[in-house]
Amino acid sequence: FMFESLSRCCVPQEEGLNDVQEIIKTETAFPERRLRGVLEELGAGCNRFMALANKDMNQAGRTRLDRERLKSCMREMVGCIFCHNIFIWMMSNNKRVAYARIPSKDILYSIVDEETGKDCGKVKAAFLRLPGKKGFGPAGWTVQAKLELYLWLGLNKQRKDFLCGLPNGFEETKAARTGPGLQSVPPISLVYNMKQVFQLRAHMYQARSLFAADSSGLSDPFARVFFSSHSQVTEVLSETLCPTWDQLLVFDDVELFGEASELRDDPPIIVVEIYDQDTVGKAEFIGRAFAKPITKMCDEHYGPPRFPPQLEYYQLYRGNNTAGDLLAAFELLQIGQAGKAGLPPIDGPTDPERGPILPVPLGIRPVLSRYRIEVLFWGLRGLKRVNLALVDRPRVDIECAGRGVQSALIQNYKKNPNFSCLVKWFEVDLPENELLHPPLNIRVVDCRAFGRYTLVGSHAVTSLRRFIYSPPDKTSNNWASAGTSFSAVSRQPNMISADIFNKNEKDKRKKKKKKKGEAEEEEETDESTLDWWSKYFASIETHMEVRALYSHLLLTCGWWVYNQELEDEYGNFEDWLHTFNLYRGKAGDDDERALDDDRIVGRFKGSLCMYKVPLSEEITRDAGFDPNMGMFQSIPHNDPINVLVRVYVVRATDLHPADINGKADPYVVIKLGKSDFRDKENYISKQLNPVFGKSFDIEATFPMESMLTVSVYDWDLVGTDDLIGETKIDLENRFYSKHRATCGISSTYSVNGYNVWRDPMKPSQILAKLCKEGKLEAPQYGPGGKVKVANRIFFGAAEIEDESGMKRQTEEHLALTVLRHWEEIPRVGCPLIPEHVETRPLLNPDKPGIEQGRIEMWVDMFSMDMPAPGPAIDISPRKPKSFELRVIIWNTDDVILEDDGFMTGEKMSDIYVRGWLKGQQEDKQDTDVHYHSLTGEGNFNWRFVYPFEYLMAEEKIVISKKESMFSWDETEYKIPARLTLQVWDADHFSADDFLGAIELDLNRFPRGAKTAKQCSINMVRKELQLPTISIFKQKRVKGWWPFVARDENDEIELTGKVEAELHLMTAEEAEKSPVGLGRNEPDPLEKPNRPDTSLMWFLSPLRSIRYFIWHNYRWLILKILGLALLLLMLGVFLYSLPGYLVKKMIGA
Repeated sequence: FMFESLSRCCVPQEEGLNDVQEIIKTETAFPERRLRGVLEELGAGCNRFMALANKDMNQAGRTRLDRERLKSCMREMVGCIFCHNIFIWMMSNNKRVAYARIPSKDILYSIVDEETGKDCGKVKAAFLRLPGKKGFGPAGWTVQAKLELYLWLGLNKQRKDFLCGLPNGFEETKAARTGPGLQSVPPISLVYNMKQVFQLRAHMYQARSLFAADSSGLSDPFARVFFSSHSQVTEVLSETLCPTWDQLLVFDDVELFGEASELRDDPPIIVVEIYDQDTVGKAEFIGRAFAKPITKMCDEHYGPPRFPPQLEYYQLYRGNNTAGDLLAAFELLQIGQAGKAGLPPIDGPTDPERGPILPVPLGIRPVLSRYRIEVLFWGLRGLKRVNLALVDRPRVDIECAGRGVQSALIQNYKKNPNFSCLVKWFEVDLPENELLHPPLNIRVVDCRAFGRYTLVGSHAVTSLRRFIYSPPDKTSNNWASAGTSFSAVSRQPNMISADIFNKNEKDKRKKKKKKKGEAEEEEETDESTLDWWSKYFASIETHMEVRALYSHLLLTCGWWVYNQELEDEYGNFEDWLHTFNLYRGKAGDDDERALDDDRIVGRFKGSLCMYKVPLSEEITRDAGFDPNMGMFQSIPHNDPINVLVRVYVVRATDLHPADINGKADPYVVIKLGKSDFRDKENYISKQLNPVFGKSFDIEATFPMESMLTVSVYDWDLVGTDDLIGETKIDLENRFYSKHRATCGISSTYSVNGYNVWRDPMKPSQILAKLCKEGKLEAPQYGPGGKVKVANRIFFGAAEIEDESGMKRQTEEHLALTVLRHWEEIPRVGCPLIPEHVETRPLLNPDKPGIEQGRIEMWVDMFSMDMPAPGPAIDISPRKPKSFELRVIIWNTDDVILEDDGFMTGEKMSDIYVRGWLKGQQEDKQDTDVHYHSLTGEGNFNWRFVYPFEYLMAEEKIVISKKESMFSWDETEYKIPARLTLQVWDADHFSADDFLGAIELDLNRFPRGAKTAKQCSINMVRKELQLPTISIFKQKRVKGWWPFVARDENDEIELTGKVEAELHLMTAEEAEKSPVGLGRNEPDPLEKPNRPDTSLMWFLSPLRSIRYFIWHNYRWLILKILGLALLLLMLGVFLYSLPGYLVKKMIGA
């Protein structure tokens, strides 16, 4: 019961969310108000549930054991009841033919309303379906039967309430009681004396976006309406996915049982099923919708606001998928004592050709207005064969609400797929409510021999709202004030940019100074070394370190890197030329819906424009208005044009592995028309993120060669190469777009250098052309670096620096400022595409819908009628530069002592230092061993030499090596430039002991301490807070750095110090002044001055013993020697004392 109470709280939420979705779909105002009400209702229901639960648990006299038992009983009841369902079977000849399944929780009864099932004690419709596997798929979606049931499930003690939910007005027929039994048993039958008679009017107006059920890609739809025990069908409309039946279905003498008030508040549901009529076989199911009629009782007035009902959209479902929308209205009218005469009159048929078919009455039918629909016929693209025959003479038919127009016939599709007559129009009566506009059907037919027309494909434009023409409101633009305000705004970004640039430069210079005013540590960035990759790395977010390095470039030469296709950023470039996919063939069900792309048989390029007639005379009076072109003024001709297409492929990322080793050997293939460029020789071995850096020049003729395909293949030594993925670009829409997608607008105008202007037309020429096409006055350049366009003033630089470094006056910067703000120009303005790199997904036809990687690229297009463009930008991958890093290990100090002395037991270590560059572990180098260091001090004077290849822009070391002995090619790796130094304790009969290490990022590492005492562990702990240096700019660094290691508590501790010198040289410099490894020739280092203890004991044991005895026991030896001397002197004294005394006594 508690679970049912909680589930009942969610039912209004589901209904409310459906209402919100419908409000958003119909674009009704303030959907958030309804959503707020739904959430508030859900909160109130949850609060009621919590109060009920707490009341149940806290009843007087309940102990904790009682409460726990209540919880257990609730869990047992839920588990017992909710695991069972109620099945209703329809039998025929003792055979089960259809069934319906009803969850037990939906009909569970409780004395508390919140805990009662949603369908308990109610008359509900149950739809029977086929059992077993027959019930799945299209065959199982058709309803086998509809039952109206009253179901009740409750406890035995509550059996007296099982009829409480039935409609009133019945008499029970009970069975005769044969013995003692239940006091209350269900009756055998119910006889209703109270019944209501109604008339149902189903206003079937139209449907749209129906499921394509025929092989032609169309359907022959008709609708069947079920209500109670009645059903009727509409007429069949041939070959359409958007039928307009405009038909009224009248259900007379519909008997419904129960009280009138109950039927008014909760009328039975209406089931509408759409079928496709086939010539042979039974009709095929398309979709189903459910609706509830608006009920009018005989004592109610037929008038606003409830009547006449308004047309509404009902969603059609085909299984779990949507199958279109139905536009209809349903009203249920009670027949009183006056009979049908008391009902609102039904208008008779207005079209004698339709016979007895009744149209939708005028009060319900939408209010119509006269519209003119202008159609731009541009051309057809990519038409596939029909019945194995090529399409040669196609034609386009446009139809809307029974009216239409036909295009001119293309005489030779292969030679020129464009239409000769561009604009045609027709007038039609359409509803004033834009949401009720009928769809517009586009059909392409092929004219064949003997006057036969074969359907090639079709397209249904379900919504015409985006094609409605709205005249510009010139009164909303105050030209003078707008120009003044924009001039103030347009100056501020330039000033801010300059301030930021100057601030960055000052900050950089401050950071370059040393603390005590010494010489600068770093040199300023040399702009002569910058190239296209500098701009690229300064623009992408994935290279944050490089972005910081070139942060000033963003202010002077920004480059847009789009993370998606350019079409997604600019609305598929359908600003005036739209592309409509043509479909043919039967649509798929369920998961097959994803394969609808296989039904595409071509594309129609054109556009639509609709507006109410008559048109305002202000528009037709405009200068240069061509009445033959209608609203499609100033569009270019569709004659074939020769174009130079320049494709730049930068790199690919996250490619799908194509080889068994989890890698790929990718290369680029470019296809445009008959041109096919395969860069197979330059494949990149074993890379999933290859950098191509290629440009391709292709000459093409639009429209015959306008679909560009960029593919990435995997190179294979044996067999054919595998397609990893491809992307297709419609160049024609880009070429004719007002966004000017032919060549990106640079943020600066330069005549030389890495940021040279790429377009053959200068900014001033582009601006003059745009003003002419937009029927604006020519730009007016004035003194002081300002230009006036469309009564707006823009400011910018008026000087340019030529190749010789001289400054001269120019208008190009001013014109470029206007181009970068072209979207601010009233009426004709739109954003112009900047210099950019777009990121496009790679797809594989064998794996539809699954992205196989992404490719970064861009396309430039230049008309062959214009001046020839300059050479292509060099975007080839940067070649790494050869360097040689020389590291001299001078000394170590305070190295921890790991070993015990063999003879003396003292702590000591046999120290040596190991070093390598990251990624070159196999080239690690070791110093010689400093034996028997008793103080942690070591003397080496040892040189490491590391040659490597380095990319300055990416700050990465480039390593090329074979992954295994069976690899065909070397694989290139890019890794950070880091030097690792380690200190070890050498052991003779066991593995060496690791003592500590230090890793230095060669681009930014802390400066070494001048003395060993100044070297501390804080150089590692506070590395980010200390000033850093780069060996690539400092070239030579010497100092002390700490060795660190982690203890048992995973904390960093100091394990030693090393004095090292780092010297970076280019390969040319290293060749001129070679050095040897260790202390070898050439340029050998002096031998270190090591103490005697550093010698190995088995090479000079006497010397070692002398050192150890004297070093450890010298004071004891001296004391013993002193004591022995005293004892000797005492012995001599005692020995000579008697003789001396005898001599004294005898007087000798």
